[in-house]
Amino acid sequence: MIESTNSSRLSLDTSVWASDSLNKSETLTTSLNTANSGSYLGARSSEQQIVPTDLLSQLPLGGSANPNPNPYLTSAAIVPDFNADGKVDKLWVNTQTGEIVVRLMDGTKTLEQGSLGQYDLTAYDYKIADFNNDNKTDFLLRNKTTGDNTLVLMDGVRVAGAAMLDKVDPTWTSSIGDFNGDRKTDIFWHNSQTGQNAIWQMDGTTVTSATVLDATDTSLTATIVDFDGNGKSDIFWRNSTTGENSVWFMDGTQATKYDLQSQDVSWTAKLGDFNGDYKTDILWNNSQTGENKVWNMNGIFVTEGNLQTLDPTWTSSIGDFNGDGKTDIFWHNTTTGENTAWLMDGTAVSSEAFLPSNNAAFTPSFGDFNNDGKTDIYWRDQQTGADTIWTMDGTKASETAVADADKLTPEWYTA
Repeated sequence: MIESTNSSRLSLDTSVWASDSLNKSETLTTSLNTANSGSYLGARSSEQQIVPTDLLSQLPLGGSANPNPNPYLTSAAIVPDFNADGKVDKLWVNTQTGEIVVRLMDGTKTLEQGSLGQYDLTAYDYKIADFNNDNKTDFLLRNKTTGDNTLVLMDGVRVAGAAMLDKVDPTWTSSIGDFNGDRKTDIFWHNSQTGQNAIWQMDGTTVTSATVLDATDTSLTATIVDFDGNGKSDIFWRNSTTGENSVWFMDGTQATKYDLQSQDVSWTAKLGDFNGDYKTDILWNNSQTGENKVWNMNGIFVTEGNLQTLDPTWTSSIGDFNGDGKTDIFWHNTTTGENTAWLMDGTAVSSEAFLPSNNAAFTPSFGDFNNDGKTDIYWRDQQTGADTIWTMDGTKASETAVADADKLTPEWYTA
């Protein structure tokens, strides 16, 4: 059982990692350095899944030591930075033992690592956040079987503190944002069975208010955005059946609702900020035709630009590879192993280049590991553990092999 305010448990996104293999662990065991953390991870029989936040899916919460001008790319509530040094850190899960490890990164090197214990991986998920605005990544840990919720405050590889929050029925799912603009992460709750919605406004480990919002149709899916750039999270609603889209502009718990233009259900959305105005934009990809387009958002006003059509074997990821504060698009071909980067300026591709090809089975994950303001690429070789890191400078990549001492065996997954 997690003890009072000092314990922890985590998870990453099985949809991104190994969803069928994240069913293998025992109960949580204590393995964090309690002498340094002042807390411990207590044993608890429960299960866990892993859920990293989609880049730009919430408000920039707090400042950063990173030189990139766009807080969406540097906020510890969006990208994992457990020690507030402006360098993205790595979280690893062992799908055989359930152990979860935090690694603090310094470029291509691991500065320090700490184990957060072993977990049963079938019931839990977590969301990264920054609940106390200390610019260090925290976690919301949710047991989807029991409805238990734990808020975990991190300090490097150690648990600074944790608090059990009220139970919420397992039919509810959580999303992370900052709805009142105080730079402290809040929690949005949505019940996919009933369409009910609620917001918990947070101050550290305290729920300062819990407010029920209007219910929505059960076919709607919520994504946290900031379309008007006012520093308060908004809610983008997409109907997976009809393709209809709408937005709730939030001011705390008050919602102002607008409809947006529809997109056929064959289009899927990824979030970015392609013109660097700190307003969430959308990259649309058509899974059937390979068409791509960008919506630059300004409140309810949309500037649309069509991009090059790519074969559906290409998958997109979002980063800022030249450090100008405008998100770019990285494409990886899961059949051929080809890679290309599009440097974006609003709805236009300002520069594009093919990058070195690699094994199509390699899995990329993204972050600024050296604090130069430019997104780098971590390549995971799940078969051999011979991982590499591409340090990016625009469309140029410098490859460094991960040191032998830092290599992990195939049962370890990262995101």
